[in-house]
Amino acid sequence: METPTTILLVDDDLKNLLVLETILESPDYRLIKAGGADEALLALMREDCAAIVMDVRMPGMSGIELAHLIKQRRRTKLIPILFLTAHHYEDEQIVLGYDAGAVDYLTKPVNPAILRSKVAVFVELFRKTAELGELNRAMESEIQDRKMAEEQFRLVVEAAPNGMIVVGEDETINLVNSRMEAIFGFDRGELIGRRLETLTSCIALPDKKERMQFKEGGAQLELSGVRKDGTSVPIETIFGHYQSGDGIFELISFADITQRKNNERILHEAYAKLEIQNTELQRAARDRELRLRAEAAQAQAEAANNAKDRFLAMLSHELRTPLSPVLHAVTLIQEENDCPPSMVELLDIIRRNVQLESRLIDDLLDVARIGNNKLQLHLEWADANDLLRRAFEICEHDILERKLEVKMDLAAQNSLMEVDSARIQQIFWNLITNAVKYSGPGATMSIRTYDDKETGFFCARVSDTGIGIDPGRLDGIFNAFEQAHGNRSKGLGLGLTISRVLAELHGGTIEASSDGAGKGSAFTLRLPKADQKRFQARTIATPRNQVVRSLRILLVEDHVDTAASLERLLKNLGHSVVSCASCSEALKACEEHTFDVMLSDIGLPDGNGWDLMQPFLTAAQDRPVTGIALSGFGTSEDIDKSKAAGFYRHLIKPITFSVLQSCLLECSKRMELVSGPDLLPH
Repeated sequence: METPTTILLVDDDLKNLLVLETILESPDYRLIKAGGADEALLALMREDCAAIVMDVRMPGMSGIELAHLIKQRRRTKLIPILFLTAHHYEDEQIVLGYDAGAVDYLTKPVNPAILRSKVAVFVELFRKTAELGELNRAMESEIQDRKMAEEQFRLVVEAAPNGMIVVGEDETINLVNSRMEAIFGFDRGELIGRRLETLTSCIALPDKKERMQFKEGGAQLELSGVRKDGTSVPIETIFGHYQSGDGIFELISFADITQRKNNERILHEAYAKLEIQNTELQRAARDRELRLRAEAAQAQAEAANNAKDRFLAMLSHELRTPLSPVLHAVTLIQEENDCPPSMVELLDIIRRNVQLESRLIDDLLDVARIGNNKLQLHLEWADANDLLRRAFEICEHDILERKLEVKMDLAAQNSLMEVDSARIQQIFWNLITNAVKYSGPGATMSIRTYDDKETGFFCARVSDTGIGIDPGRLDGIFNAFEQAHGNRSKGLGLGLTISRVLAELHGGTIEASSDGAGKGSAFTLRLPKADQKRFQARTIATPRNQVVRSLRILLVEDHVDTAASLERLLKNLGHSVVSCASCSEALKACEEHTFDVMLSDIGLPDGNGWDLMQPFLTAAQDRPVTGIALSGFGTSEDIDKSKAAGFYRHLIKPITFSVLQSCLLECSKRMELVSGPDLLPH
């Protein structure tokens, strides 16, 4: 794709700049806006512009005065300037403008077609000029390279161990090396400029046609030569050629083989051939052995990785599944009982620790995914400031408990971006909990966002006045299982490792800094801003405190405690629920009852939940129905399988009941959009 051409827009009125930007907006242009002379000059110091569209009348320095300054600089004096004016210009003003370097005048309001047409001409001229410059530089480089190549060739020929001569297409000798002089006893001055036939008295060379045949065959020709003093010398001759900008030249090599006897030569050549063949056979055998060992090691590694992935997935499922009924039971106790504050506090402790346990399981799985390059992002448009607020709300209880003073300033304007919302919120959660963990009671924590003016990146900085980090540990703090404070640290030491990988997958970075022990620490996350041209704002107005309609729910769950607690919670909300513990029971229920939603575990005693979705849809016929997968299996492959099977959402255990309520609300709204409210149960 061709690099966009830069155009500078100069006007002290922001509305005029926005109008010009709208008129000239194009993927072929890169538009830079300046609100006055100072901004314009700074922009021209940094950028190479194809054209300048400038207002004549500006406070301070006028457009004509600014144009004079631009034309005084060697770098910018050739940039074409289009003046814009809100007044019908007079001859004197036109003369001043053209004298200042203007190429045209346009009266406001500007005709968009005319402005685009004129700018397009200057852009094309700029690109053609650039192409010519590149062509000239390429030609100069080629000429220089050719000269260097010729000089290097002369040096190579001179340093060659054999006698060498270079012959032109007209068979004129152009170059002779010192070894050639030594072999035949001639001075090079006696040969250079003479025709090749001059060597006839020294050696009987084949004619040009025969030399070409020897050259194409790559053969060496043994000839009998005569030195200038009349003594004979056996010569081995090789013919070659090379091509340069001056034509095709023939290169003839002469080697004195006096010391080589015919029988010694034959034995040597035979031995060399055998040696080469033996070496090749040994190399082939080694290569084959090495190839088999790589392949075997790779197969073992892949098998080990697959076994590890299966083990971790099963371990995750087995660890997550018992956590769901705990969360559900906490919710039931709070909903069905008038709990005193002390009990509410205890229930909150249970909920937080269950969620922490789930977070630790997720961290272990994420590390495995990172090691296997299987960590995937599910991108959506989100406001990073909102995600940071949500992460803070999750940690707010711990912050209040430690009596930390929090200073929050979410000032970033470029906070809208296409990200995996859950993963970015995970980064924020890790940074905030890290600050809370290493801050003593009454310490200060600062959370702020801002725009990096140089790069345009969104930046989030979480700093604290806690125990700090020794400078010697900063380099390794993002390594897996690395803990900056040794035995004083809690957790697995995976949060920062995962956060760094997630930031890099989003095209961003995360950095740590500290002035040393006892001086606090700071973590800065940088993320690229959104491409506004690709963003299409979509908002769905959802009334607050909206209640989910009464739904007919098929619950498929073989874990007894999870099924019991979940069924009770759903019925408390007014839904009708039929519970099944296997695929066969679920299929039978589909034949006997009418449902709106299926909540199904994936791992079932006689099959899996993915296989139930299509029969569930078939049994519904034309009625709108949907499905939500509930599983302790939470890899990206598991989520993709659920989506492919037809499930609307895949929720990973342990499932917070509020999240399930939100999903049921989404399902209800989707079905209502398809069928209308009258066809749904009330």
